[in-house]
Amino acid sequence: MKKLIKPILYLLSILLFLSGVIWTLNFAHRRHNERICNQVRIIINSDNGEIFITEDEIIEKLLVSKLHPQGQTADLNSYAIEKFLLQNSAIQAVNVFTQISGEVDILILQRQPIVRIENAQQQQFYIGSDGHLMATNPNHSARLIIANGNISELFSPNKDIRKPATDKDFSAPILNKIYQLATYIRNDNFLNNLIEQIYVNSKNEFELVPKNGNHLILLGNAENFEDQFKRLHQFYHHGIQKVGWDAYKIINLKYNNQVVCTKV
Repeated sequence: MKKLIKPILYLLSILLFLSGVIWTLNFAHRRHNERICNQVRIIINSDNGEIFITEDEIIEKLLVSKLHPQGQTADLNSYAIEKFLLQNSAIQAVNVFTQISGEVDILILQRQPIVRIENAQQQQFYIGSDGHLMATNPNHSARLIIANGNISELFSPNKDIRKPATDKDFSAPILNKIYQLATYIRNDNFLNNLIEQIYVNSKNEFELVPKNGNHLILLGNAENFEDQFKRLHQFYHHGIQKVGWDAYKIINLKYNNQVVCTKV
């Protein structure tokens, strides 16, 4: 009998300890949930320093939607705040954290535009670096490459235009190609300093307008644009330097392994 008492007491002590831990955690959780939010901190992360949505704009949106956490208990619906803010196409990601002290942190990753679109319906919007469409903001503008011309696709906030053109339901092949071109240009220092406009002509072919000179750069359907840009690099570094920026009106890269130029 004495042999049984010792393990029973040991087991009871463990159960009492676990009960105490659970009670303490539940008590702390209740106290935390009953704590009133006394401060809201909005932290906006921007990769390049450009701002397309401000803290004041976010606060105003939260107040209008009655989701501002100031004065609410700590068991506020963080998911509802995150879901609401993600409706704004300038915001790529949101995380809401409640601190033990009663402070609420709203961490925002801002979407970074890489090209400004002016479509055939006179709509203006951006394509973000993540391939999602982004609304312009009259209070905040960005100096970017402009793409215009025969662009029939309409603006839809947060629409992802990266899906492959082989997808039978894919509805944005022109925007997808513009996104690919703009991404490549943005990541190439020489091209980024050279190109200021992407134009889509009536044949859905792509033309580039450089900042220097009075010529056009023809890409055609731009299916092999990486190779075309390599040829353009070589031409600018070894060809145009000899004759000057204004010697040609057309630089045609549509044909494989060729650079066909038309003189002024």
